[in-house]
Amino acid sequence: MKRLVFAVCIYLLGLLSSPVFAQKLKIIASIFPLAEIAQEIGGEEAEVRLLLPPGADPHSWEPTPKDILNLKKADLLLAVGGGLEPWLEDILAGLKAQDLKILLAAGEKGHHHEHLHGRDPHVWLDFLKDAELSLLLAETLAKIYPQKASYFRKRGQIAAQKFKKLHQTFAQTLQTCRFRVVPLAGHDAFRAWEKNYHLEFVTLAGQSPEAEPTPQALKKIIFLLRRLGLKAIYYDEPQALRFAKIIARESGAKVYFLTPGASLTKEELEEKISFFSLMERNLKNLSLGLECRLTKTGQN
Repeated sequence: MKRLVFAVCIYLLGLLSSPVFAQKLKIIASIFPLAEIAQEIGGEEAEVRLLLPPGADPHSWEPTPKDILNLKKADLLLAVGGGLEPWLEDILAGLKAQDLKILLAAGEKGHHHEHLHGRDPHVWLDFLKDAELSLLLAETLAKIYPQKASYFRKRGQIAAQKFKKLHQTFAQTLQTCRFRVVPLAGHDAFRAWEKNYHLEFVTLAGQSPEAEPTPQALKKIIFLLRRLGLKAIYYDEPQALRFAKIIARESGAKVYFLTPGASLTKEELEEKISFFSLMERNLKNLSLGLECRLTKTGQN
């Protein structure tokens, strides 16, 4: 009788450890767009956790001990790399011995790393690279959980098509603009849009949103708006709004918001705003300020 009970226990343990009873894949994403991509691909088979809290700046945020503990329990870390997250190298060094898969959207190649090539750390604003990342993430999850490979690959294809459609909408709309110069009271985050949509961003700061603009930089943008007859001044972070208002007051331009979308406010998270919704809002504001004919994205 004891042998029978023991055999049954062994059988049940085997069942519980099989893929049928497997827990969801635990994915941790450093920023909001990557978390949304991970959820798009992982679907019901993944539990996605976002590292960056509401309103935080990925350039300056630091993980807590609780974040480190969650990383040690995860199956996959999805991060940007390429210098965007200053804390990332220390994290990776500390997790070398852990059984954690790491996927970087941009950055140098290293042990256990897979990546997409690109120098601009704001790689998520390149929608064609988002499409590539969707397919790459699907393959990565398929390797981690082979029993669900077809599920992840199908969802990867769907996500890739959504990003390609978003790119096409931006391209079709922005080719109709009267103006092609985008004055920005903010940092250099939109290189992908310069490359893909033939825009020229003139910014007050470099790649760090914390950089304080000089009076000379403010005067330069005010003069640019007056000289080209531009109708809009944009800002990308809440702290840049006051500079945008100064420029607007001196030039007569209207103020519009462009979000890089790395993190959401608490209110946006509660409203479950999607990355696609943020980009649609960006396109609308670009269209208003640059005088373009807006094309609908067709996204849900």
